Amino acid sequence: MLVVPSMLDAVTVHAEGALCTRIATLQLVEDRVPNEIQLNGLPLSLRTGTLRAAVRQGPPGLTIRAIRPTFDVQLPPEVDVPQEHRALEEALSRVSDVTARLEVTRRELQAVGKLKPTFPPQKKARYTPHQTPLASLLALTSFVDTELATLNARQLDLERELRDAENDVRLRRQRLHEASSSVRGERARVYRAAVLTLSGNPWPRETPALIALEYAVPGALWVPTYDLRLPRTLEEGTLRMRATVSQNTGEDWTGVKLSVSTAALDRRAEVPELKALRIGRRQPPPPRSGWREPPPGLDELFAGYDARRAPALTKPRPPPMEPPPPPPAPAPYRADDEITGSGMERLRSVPGSAVRSAPSSAPKAKRLMAPSAPPPRPSAAPQQEGARSRSRGSFARNQAPTEEEVLAEAPGDDDDMPMASLDLADVDGAMGGGGASVDRLSAAPRLEPSDSLLDYDRLTLAAADDLEGRGRLRSRPTHVTRELIALQAMQIQVNVLSFIAVSEQQVASLRHLPLPTWSVPPRESAMHFDAKFDLESRVDVPSDSAWHTLPVLSVPVGLSAEYVIVPSVEPKAFRTVRVENRTPYPLLAGPVDVTLGDEFLMTSPLPTMPPGATQRLGLGVEESIKVARNTRFDEATGGIFGGATMLTHHVSVELANRLANRILVEVCERVPAVPTGYEKDIKVDETETAPPWQKRTPLPGETPVEGERAWRVVLQPGEAQTLKATWTVKIPASKMLGGGNRRT
Repeated sequence: MLVVPSMLDAVTVHAEGALCTRIATLQLVEDRVPNEIQLNGLPLSLRTGTLRAAVRQGPPGLTIRAIRPTFDVQLPPEVDVPQEHRALEEALSRVSDVTARLEVTRRELQAVGKLKPTFPPQKKARYTPHQTPLASLLALTSFVDTELATLNARQLDLERELRDAENDVRLRRQRLHEASSSVRGERARVYRAAVLTLSGNPWPRETPALIALEYAVPGALWVPTYDLRLPRTLEEGTLRMRATVSQNTGEDWTGVKLSVSTAALDRRAEVPELKALRIGRRQPPPPRSGWREPPPGLDELFAGYDARRAPALTKPRPPPMEPPPPPPAPAPYRADDEITGSGMERLRSVPGSAVRSAPSSAPKAKRLMAPSAPPPRPSAAPQQEGARSRSRGSFARNQAPTEEEVLAEAPGDDDDMPMASLDLADVDGAMGGGGASVDRLSAAPRLEPSDSLLDYDRLTLAAADDLEGRGRLRSRPTHVTRELIALQAMQIQVNVLSFIAVSEQQVASLRHLPLPTWSVPPRESAMHFDAKFDLESRVDVPSDSAWHTLPVLSVPVGLSAEYVIVPSVEPKAFRTVRVENRTPYPLLAGPVDVTLGDEFLMTSPLPTMPPGATQRLGLGVEESIKVARNTRFDEATGGIFGGATMLTHHVSVELANRLANRILVEVCERVPAVPTGYEKDIKVDETETAPPWQKRTPLPGETPVEGERAWRVVLQPGEAQTLKATWTVKIPASKMLGGGNRRT
């Protein structure tokens, strides 16, 4: 079989799992198209039911007939033992050389360190003072310092070289140890592989064919993140979408075209079959796609196999103890008998038929009548019964029945007449009906396909020895997979099942990987739509179960800065940015890293934004905007007869812009809300607002507040402005609480 190398070209990461595409370049072998090729290096975690292959580029006649999964074992490259031995000897020689030079250097250091000035001994009787040679002493000291510095530097270099040489020796010895065949077997790696069956006509060698292999693997996740860069003025900015990907599929994605999708990988997306409504005579339903009825004459297909196999299974018939008595004359058949003489002749000519005795209470229509025979001698009765039973057994296995065996004795009925009964099901089975009744032969039920019979990947063909199911496809047991069948053909001493178990554990561990802060899984944030995003360039994602952030694309959005103030809650101004999605695809929920100028500001959560939606993104407190809120409350009586209480509220908000740019400020206030059902009695009148305010419309995802009002004002650099509002609450005397607090 031809092994064709392949490389991973594209990967689409779904909400859970990934769809990988490999590209293989096929060249002609001896100017002919190979019947089968094998693509190795597939990960162990792939789902075999998702294997698909197609000819991406090649001659028109080249087609892929079939594809099946299998396993592949890759061993490490062979080690050249003589070369490693020579390398080890060289490393040991280098260690000895460096050690010798290091010893010499250390002895020189000791010798130079012992250098010091000496003076000749003086006799005490003749001692005379003399001048000390300072120049010589200084020269000696300088020489010692210089030599010690040189020798110390040389010693450090030799010690470093000795460590490297010792590490090289350990490396060479480890390689020699790994050159053993037993150790190399333990280091074997098991992969999946795909075998493709091809057909077609040869093509020119100058134009190789490209074959694309597609398969799905679990153990891959992604979540969206964003990067928002704003200037100090918040007037414009850029939003970039990023994909944070983690995978532990068993293969590294190196230089692949990566795409991310919100769709579920295991969801079946098939075109529904709409049933047509017709007026007229009822028609049988059309056959399902991919289903064919069993071919006629399936049993005759194995006639030669059974005829060749029968002599091997036939045992020699034991000789009878005594010759059987002469057959009695057959009784005349009645008109109500269902089995005629022609039927008996057919019964005699069919091999493999069987006769079963029925009780005397069976219907007469299903029994054959025989005249009484003289009773045998008592001494010969057991022998005749044994011979008769043995002859029945051999008849049922090997040859056609004789008339004596068909007309066996049975207990008598009321007329004391022995009878032999023959079930119609046996006769029908002997005639080729498989044990069915005569009525069922005339109208056999039509076999309806089920979903299990359309799952061709899990169907198996029964063996020829299986008389009931041979020649027909049936569902394979769930515990018997193609992988286990392929393992039976492996002739290496590798525990493949342990490799598969480890791979499944690694894939399952990815589900417990904690998500980044503010991240939301795509299936939760995508709501009722699915989208796919293609990365701008090829990327690398190792299989290490770690999060890797990759740039996806620049998102064209509309950005407008606003400052929101709620002075009744907190007298501070909060920076916000209105983000409008101007793309034809949704922006999923995720964290946004906000950079203000050249400084990282904060990370904020961004909700899901369908195309055309607008959301508000908070950016923290702006200290350069000063806010002050002042209130005054007045209580008076009013109404026609002075029985109503008038509660007047005066609110003033002072704003001051200390920024160097023009800003838009939204100031939110709240007026009292009248409970439902009291609108006729309690009145709230907004008497004065300067400048005028309006009811605030919340953005999608924001909680509406009853009675909320908002000022939207523009402040120039250094400008200060005062906002005023007055409203009056009119409460009749019948709705007042005696001694209650009316100011809350």
